[in-house]
Amino acid sequence: MLNIDKFVQIRKSLKLSQTELCSGICTQSTLSKFENNGLVPSFKILNQLCERMNISLSDLMGPSDETGVTEQLIEADFSLVSYDYEKLAKIMAKIKQNTLKKSDDKFHYQYLKGQVALYEKNEPMSALYYFNGILTAAELKTDSIYRLLALNGCSEVYFSQKEFDKAKHYYDQIKNEVLKFKVNSNEEAIQVLSILCTAGEFYGEQGDYKHSDKLLNAAYDLCATRHLVFFLARTCLRLGQNIIAQNGDTQKAKERFYDAIAFGRLNDNRQVIEYAQSALKSL
Repeated sequence: MLNIDKFVQIRKSLKLSQTELCSGICTQSTLSKFENNGLVPSFKILNQLCERMNISLSDLMGPSDETGVTEQLIEADFSLVSYDYEKLAKIMAKIKQNTLKKSDDKFHYQYLKGQVALYEKNEPMSALYYFNGILTAAELKTDSIYRLLALNGCSEVYFSQKEFDKAKHYYDQIKNEVLKFKVNSNEEAIQVLSILCTAGEFYGEQGDYKHSDKLLNAAYDLCATRHLVFFLARTCLRLGQNIIAQNGDTQKAKERFYDAIAFGRLNDNRQVIEYAQSALKSL
């Protein structure tokens, strides 16, 4: 987890005001929310702020088993959130698994490698190998976020192979657990959001709109509470699609699609923008 107090101490030791530090990088409000409320900005912004203070992201983390590995894993997470699988694969190729000592670092690594195998290399069996490696680990705790992520990853594999019954088997295991998971940091919030969104999209595709809407609305509320916008475009798009599929209020569906476009532009998610624009044209 990021040591925000250390970040503030370094800024003040350099006699930099918030306005001076964030000039040309982000708004003073963004920096203030990070320092005072723990609302972490994008990786790009946070990295630029650190560079301006002549420190690295790893300086704000706990001790790493390998120099820079924590920073690399953080950057990999941002690449996954933005669907930049090519960049994700390049980052993961630089990390040596045998140097990782902490259980969470190992699970984190395996989860991200599974995502690379599934989406970058189109190797579903390799992806399952990584996800099952997490689930069968003796040191995995039942309340670990990585257990939920691994189960979610297995679901994604089977969904990609159109084996919907198998995908549902895994999603049914986590649909209630993820709603009760206690989020303690923005990093965990992003991980929970990834599960809520993929599960919500799955149930929506299967016509189970009750569970889909429940998961997606939870994702929307978590985004609002944590001031995170990474998943809002996908969330709004699927909620709009669910409304149309259920012959609901067309105006409400339009609002969701317009929101999806707005958040999609903010996150440069062109795929969501195209889907939302297409949906609007069909109404």
